[in-house]
Amino acid sequence: MPDNSCKATLRHCVEEVARRLTEANLWFGHGTDNAWDEALWLVMCAADITISEKVIDWQQPLSTAQGCAVTHLANQRITSRQPLAYLVGHAWFAGYRFDVDSRVIVPRSHLGEWIVEQLRPWLDPASVTEALDLCTGSGCIAIAMALEFPEARIDATDLSAEALVVANQNVERHGVSDRVHLFEGDLLEPISDRCYDLIVCNPPYVDAKTMTTLPNEYQHEPAIAFAGGEDGLAVVRRLLADVEPRLMAGGSLFVEVGAAASQVELAWPTVPFTWLVSGDGDPVIFLLSKEELRLHQRKFTKC
Repeated sequence: MPDNSCKATLRHCVEEVARRLTEANLWFGHGTDNAWDEALWLVMCAADITISEKVIDWQQPLSTAQGCAVTHLANQRITSRQPLAYLVGHAWFAGYRFDVDSRVIVPRSHLGEWIVEQLRPWLDPASVTEALDLCTGSGCIAIAMALEFPEARIDATDLSAEALVVANQNVERHGVSDRVHLFEGDLLEPISDRCYDLIVCNPPYVDAKTMTTLPNEYQHEPAIAFAGGEDGLAVVRRLLADVEPRLMAGGSLFVEVGAAASQVELAWPTVPFTWLVSGDGDPVIFLLSKEELRLHQRKFTKC
């Protein structure tokens, strides 16, 4: 795209950027899943355009300065192969904006779809007063829970001190520092003396073979947030072996495993996992109650 290619309307500019992104064979999966949506996000950020009540004025003209800013950001996205969220410094999750950079993965957990529904119908929102988010990263899940469960205290842990710096920024941004508490450490280790109504986790679950073939965009994110061992379940196994005592009576565990869902079923074929499915119809999150964890504890500790 020549430097003056985004002089016309918003629609023309988005169309041109989408064409360039498609021709560059980029990977989309960090807040968008196609070139058009990514181009729209890119143009809106670069040109500093806000949408009022989700109404887009497609005929809005862009100034020369706005066009240059769009061209520059599009060039960055294409040449660096970095996720757009890193280039603009933020991402959206469960309808909320979060600061992000290369210290954390870009928020895109399927848990967001269910948190905005207060995890209904699997959970009575009024029953949640103490919740825990494991592998919190940017803090997006913990903060979204705090905003959707306004009476709950939320603890969140992460192994990465750098990730927790970003998470703390987001806690402050959303004004929930009185209810969201961050702890550095491995899974349940930092909160061994507390119990919860609700525990959620979006752990590393990418298997070793897939780790070697991740698209370029994923190479910019912390590998520790993806690598789940040989079959993707290294962290999940440790969690299932240890988590039951940390749940209160009637408590629930939600764990996102994405493409590793089939491995979960293979590893524990007799465990009655309840599966939450994505918009595409794929099982991506499993649910186990405290009672189910207790009944099948020996199977988890044998793995």
